[in-house]
Amino acid sequence: MFSGHSFVALLDGELKGFLHFTASPQCLPPAEQMPALTERLFEPLGDSVPRLVDWFSTWSRLDPEARHLHLGPIAVAPTAQGQGIGTALMDRFIDHLVRQRSAGYLKTDRPENVDFYKKFGFSVKREVQLIGIPTWYMWRGAKDR
Repeated sequence: MFSGHSFVALLDGELKGFLHFTASPQCLPPAEQMPALTERLFEPLGDSVPRLVDWFSTWSRLDPEARHLHLGPIAVAPTAQGQGIGTALMDRFIDHLVRQRSAGYLKTDRPENVDFYKKFGFSVKREVQLIGIPTWYMWRGAKDR
């Protein structure tokens, strides 16, 4: 889950953006590791643990069985937003999907991101309330640009 590939956006030598993705099925830890992983990761979070376990188990259950590259996270420095950096990172990711002949998968809990990802050929496959937050699961089939 914490392996994979990343693209970065540098401007004048400074990191301005980051995009990470992992090939399935490595985008999720093996089922036998889940109890120990969740205990170790969530222990410091105290009363939030039940909500986080619900989030993590839903995420795991909804992960597509079809081969895919799981996008996330993608981030652009607040001072660099609106300058096309996120678009450039996504263009690079889409080029990679096309070269690999792979589908792409992501989830977002920000409504404004749904339209952003749609520009790159993703479509909403499912919307769920996850720990009280609307979350969109999006898919882009393997295809040409």
